[in-house]
Amino acid sequence: MSDAAILTKPKTLALPTTLILIPLAAAVLGLLVRYVGYASVVQDASLADFADGLCRWDCQWYVRIAEQGYDPFPVPSMVNAGNWAFFPLFPMLVGLLRLLTGLPTMLVATATSIAISVGAARLAWPLLGRDLRAYAIFSAFLLCGPFSIYFTTFYTEVLFLFLTVSVFAALHRQNFLLAGVLAALLSATRIVGVFIFLALLLEMWRAHRAAGGTLRTALPELFRRADWLLALAVAPLGLFAYMAYLHWLIGDALAFSHVQRAWGRPMGNPAVFVWNALTKFPETGLVPTVPQQLALATLTGYALTAILVLKKRYAMAVFCVVCLTLPLFAGMASMLRFVAGLAPLPLLLSEVLARHRWLTLAALICLPIAGYFGTRGWLTGYLTLV
Repeated sequence: MSDAAILTKPKTLALPTTLILIPLAAAVLGLLVRYVGYASVVQDASLADFADGLCRWDCQWYVRIAEQGYDPFPVPSMVNAGNWAFFPLFPMLVGLLRLLTGLPTMLVATATSIAISVGAARLAWPLLGRDLRAYAIFSAFLLCGPFSIYFTTFYTEVLFLFLTVSVFAALHRQNFLLAGVLAALLSATRIVGVFIFLALLLEMWRAHRAAGGTLRTALPELFRRADWLLALAVAPLGLFAYMAYLHWLIGDALAFSHVQRAWGRPMGNPAVFVWNALTKFPETGLVPTVPQQLALATLTGYALTAILVLKKRYAMAVFCVVCLTLPLFAGMASMLRFVAGLAPLPLLLSEVLARHRWLTLAALICLPIAGYFGTRGWLTGYLTLV
C-alpha cells in the first residue's frame, strides 16, 4: 500500500475498544440522566447525597444486610419480618468492598452495580449476534434506560442479569463446567436462579444431539462426561449454602420462603392473579392502574419468551418461563422489575429493535429520556416500578 493510500485511509476504533466505550458512554449518560431526574424531585439535591438519595424500597434492606448481616430470630427490631428473603451474594460482595475501601455503602454499591452492568453488556456481545446496533441498545437499556435504576443502585437485579448473561455466554461456547460454576453463583443471588440448571440440561442435550446422539444414549453420555456431571452438581450449591447458613443462624433452612407470610404475600394461582390485575380498571381516566401495568409487563415477558421459542432458543425460554411464573404464585408485586431483569428478554428486544436503523436511532434517543422519567417515578413512589 502506498504512503498516500495509508494517509487517506479512514481511521476507525478497534472493535475491543468500541465494545468498552459504548457501555461506558451509556454509564456516563445514565449518571447524568438520573442526577437530573433526582435534582428535579429532591430539594437541595447534591452530588454528595445522590447515591443515598436513589436508595429506596428494597435497597435499604440490602444496605442493612451489607452493613449488619442477617437478622437472628426473633428479629430485634420494630419490623414484622426478618431480612432472610433477600439472597446473600450481592450484599456480601458490597459489604466486603465496603470493608476493603472504607467508603460509604451506597457509593460502593452504586460503583459496583455500574461496573457489573458494563461487564454484562460486554459479555452479551456474542449473545447479540455480534451486532453493534443491538449492543448499543442493550448497553443503553442497562445503564441509562427507564429501568437503569435497578442496574445502577443496590438491587440484586444487576448481579442476577450479569450472571445470567455469563451462564448463557459460557453455554454459547459449550463450556459447561464454567456455566455450572456461574450457575452456583446465580443460585445465591435470587431463588429462581437455581433453575438455570434446566438451561444447562437443555444445552447438554443439544450438544449431544449435534454429535449424533439419541435419547437412548443420552444418559450414558451424561455419565461419561465428568464435566457435565460436575456442572450439574455444582449449579445449585449457592442456594444450598444459603440454606445451610439459615439453618445454622435461625434453625430454618427455608426462612427465605416462610418469611413471605410476614410480608403479606399469600400464595395463589398465577393465572388468577394476572386476570384480577388485568380487570382492575381505573375508576376515572384512561391511564391503566398499577395492577394493570404489572399484568401487561408480565404478559409482555411471556410474549417475548414465546419469540425465544420461535427462534429455537429453548434453554433461554425455559429459564424465562420459570423466572416469570414462580414469583406470580405470590402475586403481582415487583413483576415489572423481574421482567426487566430477566436477561434473555432485553437481549431479544435489543436484537429486534436493531433490525432497522430508524428503530435503533429511536431506541437510543428514547431510552435516556425514559430513564429520566423512570428516576422521577422511582423517587415519587410510582408503585409499578417497585
